[in-house]
Amino acid sequence: MCTHYTIFRAKTLRFCPKNCSVRSPRRTLDRAARVLATAPGAGELAPSFFPFVPHCPMPYAILRTAKLKTAGNIGGLNDHLHRLRETPNADQELTYQNQRLRGSDDLAADVQNRLDAAGCTVRKNAVLAVEHVLTVSPEFLNFHKGEKDGRPALMGNATDRDRLSGFRDRALEWVDERYGENNVVSAVLHLDEKTPHLHIVVVPLDERSKLNCRSYLGGKDKMRAMQTSFAEKMEPLGLVRGVEGSKSEHQTIQRFYGLVKELTPGLEKEAQTHQQEQANQVVQQRIDQANKAKSKGMSQGGGRGM
Repeated sequence: MCTHYTIFRAKTLRFCPKNCSVRSPRRTLDRAARVLATAPGAGELAPSFFPFVPHCPMPYAILRTAKLKTAGNIGGLNDHLHRLRETPNADQELTYQNQRLRGSDDLAADVQNRLDAAGCTVRKNAVLAVEHVLTVSPEFLNFHKGEKDGRPALMGNATDRDRLSGFRDRALEWVDERYGENNVVSAVLHLDEKTPHLHIVVVPLDERSKLNCRSYLGGKDKMRAMQTSFAEKMEPLGLVRGVEGSKSEHQTIQRFYGLVKELTPGLEKEAQTHQQEQANQVVQQRIDQANKAKSKGMSQGGGRGM
């Protein structure tokens, strides 16, 4: 249950006072307003009136990362970022409102320019860049599609706009602090999908100017620490971290996992393709081994026959 039970104002009770953004049933609000209007010290809700406060789950800060190891990975992401290919989840009428905050419209060039500036020699199988998808659970923002100046637009009130700008600014501050501002080569805010979100790409250079993704994302402990660090950065906005290590099947949590999957529609297909390619490579290796063994056997057999 929400513990934000102070500073409720009678007759204007529409949201949790901490701006959780969870709207409550009108009937419950009217009842609460009537109670508050006659309560001692009207304007503050005493704990005894807590049963009238609706359930108010805290919104989540959501972070996903993906390693970009090849030029193909980077090129595919560039197409998604700048809508150079069809994006099923995107509303084309709102695409013009997307914002490029860092970098250019050529992600491959941005990554290469950073590597060149650092004097980094790329070794085989190195992670060239890391994509971060940063977003919030749906109830944090209440934008909707409307019309402005005669064209479709994403509409929201002043609170929603302040929350979005706060999330954007804090997200950029977080990646700058974590990776170094020079290593953040691209940042794009997508406003044409169901929930506003950021794609931020970094080149994982360490203090020696070497590509070292492992130093940032290597192992479960570092991944957990990263999620905690991101949530702490977002805490002033009223966002919280998911339960550490939890595999809760609560419907709300499932929606958040579904949102992350929705924001990266090609990820699952790409993973399946990668797995199939690996399987094909294993099969081909076994065929080659069998052919070599067969050829060797025939060669030995031919020698004995002579």
